[in-house]
This record gives sequence, C-alpha cells and structure tokens, in this order.
Amino acid sequence: MDEYRIEDHPDLRDPGWSRQAVRRAEREARWRRWRSRRPPRRFWVGSAIAVAAVLLAWAVFATQGGDPAAGRRAVDVDDPFAGTSAAAWANGEAGVVAPAAVPVGSFSAEEVAGAYERVRRAVVAARLDRRVVQDRDVEPLLSLFAPDLRESVRTLFDGRNDGEAALVATRVADGVRLAGVEPKARGGMEAAVGPSGELVVRTDYAFAYAFAADRPEELRGPEDLVAMTRFEVRYSLREGGPGVAGLWADESAGVFDSVACPAARRGFLAPAFTDPSLPPGLSFDVGSPSSASDGCPG
Repeated sequence: MDEYRIEDHPDLRDPGWSRQAVRRAEREARWRRWRSRRPPRRFWVGSAIAVAAVLLAWAVFATQGGDPAAGRRAVDVDDPFAGTSAAAWANGEAGVVAPAAVPVGSFSAEEVAGAYERVRRAVVAARLDRRVVQDRDVEPLLSLFAPDLRESVRTLFDGRNDGEAALVATRVADGVRLAGVEPKARGGMEAAVGPSGELVVRTDYAFAYAFAADRPEELRGPEDLVAMTRFEVRYSLREGGPGVAGLWADESAGVFDSVACPAARRGFLAPAFTDPSLPPGLSFDVGSPSSASDGCPG
C-alpha cells in the first residue's frame, strides 16, 4: 500500500471534527439526563476535547518477504521487548518525564511545573494505568479532567464511540491480556501559551505493550507479541466556573503499529499474533510520525 503519513491527513488534527464529536456526545448526555428526569447541567462547549471523528491510522509496518519459517526469531517471554525498537525505552511511568520548568509567557516556573505534573498524571492514566488499559475502567483518567469535559468524554466510552475513545485512552481488546512486565514509554512534553492566553502543554509519547501468549513457541518474532502506539495530545489548563476550571485535552492524533487490525478498527489494542491475516516478519518503529507502512486492509 502507499505510505501513510499523519501530516497528509489534516482531518486528524481538524478541531471541527472534534467539536462535532463532542457536541454529539453532549446531545446524547442531555437526552439521557432528560430521560432520567435529572435537572439539566450546563456544558462548556467553547473548546472541548478534540477527538477526531475518524478511525486512527491503523498501521502495520512493511513486511519482509521470504519463507515465514525462515524469518522466525526467538521470543523471550521474560523479556518480550528484546529485539524490538522499544527495548531501550524506559519502563512505565519512568518514560513519562516532564522537562525542567521555566517561565512561559506570564506563567511562572512554578505554574508550569504544576501543569507538567497534572499532564504527566493524565498521560500515565490514559496509556499506562492497568485499571484503564486492561480493566477498561476510565474513571481514574476522567477524574483528572475539568468537570464539564469529564461528563462529555465519559459518553465516548458507552460502547458506541470506541474508535473516537481510542484517542482518549488505550484499552486492550477482549480475549487478550497484558504480560506481567510494564509497558515501555518514550517521548516528551512542552509548555506554551495557548490561543486564548491559557497555559498549554503539548505531549508526544510512544508506548509499547507486551502481551501474554499461551503458545509462545508459535510466535514469528517479538513483533508478534508487542503492540505499539503513538499519541500527540494538546492539554490546557483553564480558568473559569466550577465546571470549566481544570485540565482539558484539546487535540489528539495517533497511530497503532504492529497490531491486530480487526481490534484496531474497533478502537482497541491487540497484538499481531491474534490476527492470522497479517504476514510474518513484521518490523516497526514509531520513533518518527511518518514511517513507511502498510495500512490495515479495508
């Protein structure tokens, strides 16, 4: 297939897509409140979370031809990342580290440090907390957001918007489980002043997840066992009324790599070995946002 590049698909970053997604979520939430006869609540819709109303770029990196058996590589179930590009990445939260805080615009270094810590906690919750990733309990993440955003985003996890929900939190597919080792992480964050004068933190992190395999001897290589993601998210700290003040996630875009395509299309993460349609010899590297790749078919 043709090379897939995030920057070639501006709709992934178009705030218009996000506003439509959130407005739809808000309409559904209002309808539910009406049915339950609860008094209506005010929603802040000026700039809610930007979840693209399109599927993520489901990417499986270019394969190497040849005999499948000849291309097999040993898999170390005790060190499943060995032999992958994530082997040298930090373990778990150690890979989500904020830079030294310095003043940004009118914001002091102390304010920037506080924003970094709040964003770091959100990244860890969304992509590394096993309550979210394995058990699909998104409340540890939602509790970190401003109340109005929390209520809007919760609607994305009602089972009807899983493709969009994948941009907010990583969740593994049914029938698979993470291995006992911590996921790997690499990336960074940077503070800036937002378009309305708010403090903004842009994050760009890649994650690698090792999965448990009942028959590791049948795996074609470590890429069969390790799934990878990369997400770029813009967070902001807003001031305002009780529902508005707090942490917001304004934009999000990302890719899944070396994954099972059927699960990825539904917005969930599963390792390549669960998708027999994938050819052997997969290799991957999410170190750059524009790597040559084969997209999942269909």
